[in-house]
Amino acid sequence: MKFLRLMAPLAAFCTLGVHAAMAQDYPEMSLRYSSNIPEVVNTSKIDTYFSSEIAKRSGGKIKIQHFWANTLGGEAEMVDLVGSGAVDFGLIVTGNQFSRMPFTAVTNALPFTYTDGPKLNRLTADIFTTNATIKAELAAANLHPVLYRYLPDYRVYCTKPIKTLADLQNTKVRSYGAFVPVMFESIGAIPVNIPPVDMVQAMQSGAMDCTYMFNSAVKAFKIDQVAKYGTDISFGVISAHTLFTSKSKWEAMPENVRKLFEEVAADAEKFGNELIAGDEAKAIEGLKAAGMEIVPFEEADALKAKVPDMLDVWAKKMDEMGKGAEAKELAAYIRANR
Repeated sequence: MKFLRLMAPLAAFCTLGVHAAMAQDYPEMSLRYSSNIPEVVNTSKIDTYFSSEIAKRSGGKIKIQHFWANTLGGEAEMVDLVGSGAVDFGLIVTGNQFSRMPFTAVTNALPFTYTDGPKLNRLTADIFTTNATIKAELAAANLHPVLYRYLPDYRVYCTKPIKTLADLQNTKVRSYGAFVPVMFESIGAIPVNIPPVDMVQAMQSGAMDCTYMFNSAVKAFKIDQVAKYGTDISFGVISAHTLFTSKSKWEAMPENVRKLFEEVAADAEKFGNELIAGDEAKAIEGLKAAGMEIVPFEEADALKAKVPDMLDVWAKKMDEMGKGAEAKELAAYIRANR
């Protein structure tokens, strides 16, 4: 026993020495990380998990500073800021970059297409790293994808109850991008493209009757203050803002640093999957407790029949842009793997 007591501090010292040696292998790095959302939004915990784990596993050598809610630059600028290396890591909503990266946007921009969030993460990672057209788009922007996440089932939250398709006719609903408006128009609603930060004011002024969001984000964006009716309609999940770094900066990093980022990103993705699913499961009771009525939609099959196949809509748009064959191939791959 005395021998064991003597050996324990020695073992601890040796372990400490190994960790110290490992930490010394990493260069000192101070990196800037731009987020397009406020820190209070639940998915921002994925970002802080990533940065804290990088710091911990590098022995404090690699430090990441967060800048929330586009304080380093807006949506339109972020691709170039990250691609140029002016921002080390940046969350980019690929659907908002459709005119520049229409293939890269395919898992973020299309509503009513995907139903399994974790599976969509892996599909997005797959096509970002194997599809030739997407790889070319990302290379042209000098972007390297690092971390994936999804957003759960999108629904509508309104100032009036929505029970039937008739209730949706001429209802002004918050929208975004090029394809969400197509979906809403197909069911008779009027899409209003505005950023999330303007949702509450638009509903207060009457410019919108409903907003398009998911349960666990309602309170963070204070939608429950103006929308007293929710719905059980699901418009599907989407790939969320993807974390990118500069491709040239990534390739210049030491191999062990790239490996560290990849390992932590994989763990952060799993952390995010559990976080998002858990928060979404709890959110509905919180909304009810806050006084929101969740109204069952009575014509789900009829609504589904009215919405066109959004992959077909996307592929047709790509055909108009001279990329029809590539789009048809990618759409078929997505259908087989979503």
